[in-house]
Amino acid sequence: METSGNLEERLHRLQAYVEKCWPNRGTAILRDFQSITGGWENEVYSFQLAFQGESSGKDLILRVYPGQDGVGKSRREFGIMDLLGRTGFPVPTVYHVEPSLAHLGKPFMLMEKIPGTSLGDLFYADSGSQGELLTLFCQLLVDLHHWNWREHEDVLLLMLPEDRDFALQIKAWQQVAGPGFESAFRWLTVGYDRVVWQEPCLTHCDFHPENILMKDGENPFVIDWGGARLQDFRFDLAWTILLMSTYASKEVGELVLKQYQEISKTKILDIEYFQVVAALRRLLSIYLSARDGAAELGMAPGAEALMMSDMGHIERVYEMFCDHTDLRLPIIEGFLDRLGQ
Repeated sequence: METSGNLEERLHRLQAYVEKCWPNRGTAILRDFQSITGGWENEVYSFQLAFQGESSGKDLILRVYPGQDGVGKSRREFGIMDLLGRTGFPVPTVYHVEPSLAHLGKPFMLMEKIPGTSLGDLFYADSGSQGELLTLFCQLLVDLHHWNWREHEDVLLLMLPEDRDFALQIKAWQQVAGPGFESAFRWLTVGYDRVVWQEPCLTHCDFHPENILMKDGENPFVIDWGGARLQDFRFDLAWTILLMSTYASKEVGELVLKQYQEISKTKILDIEYFQVVAALRRLLSIYLSARDGAAELGMAPGAEALMMSDMGHIERVYEMFCDHTDLRLPIIEGFLDRLGQ
């Protein structure tokens, strides 16, 4: 936990930084600084920025990027959100990115705070509007995958991780995972040659209702772009289906696929393969964070506790993996047994 002395020092440094970012505005005043971190990967704070002598302030978000890839992730998220915002895709306005560690000890970004709640809060609170909200949710995902990234190819290719052949990614995962996952990687390798691969598009890589903020309860804004990359859209869609199936219900996950197909007027082929990829990705991130520490995976402090606190979710992810592959992973079953003790 951050001590009051550390917080005071952080605020002092942040005040000096914003005065450099908004020159000729005078002394900056930071009010209502508070942590709103809810995810695994970033530290997130909200505050109001005002300048001495001005009657009103601006509500901002400070996103701090831990981990070894913090510099790259901060630049990537800022660049993508800036580009999407300028082309009309609904994202909060981003103001400044600071990859240097000189100010807060970690890279960070300043962006607009969207007033309102998340689509997830609305979705789970009001069963009467779930159908309408789910349609909005799926429409946003289709719109993202249809966004013409080729118009900005030169810029995007400088921002995003290299779009490598997934066969190479399988090998990289296998090296990191170590023993115990051989059958899963054999399944992926054999299935790889059967998939009809699609041209890459811009993908979010963590598209779920909590990452959509509803301004005044009506207008959506998509946040959390640090994992974005150019790849087959089914990686993105399958990840979303996995999260909706295991946090909401299997039926909701099926509805996401159904609505995505109806909105895009496309029959999604080979989606089961990508659902296995999504399930294994989730299992590996949780297992490796427990084995090696979340910091090694570039996650926020305390991410291990968040992961381990939802054993039911982990069990449902593993069940989906088993259902699609007819495989069992004793290493994961042993891990779940230890968590349950």
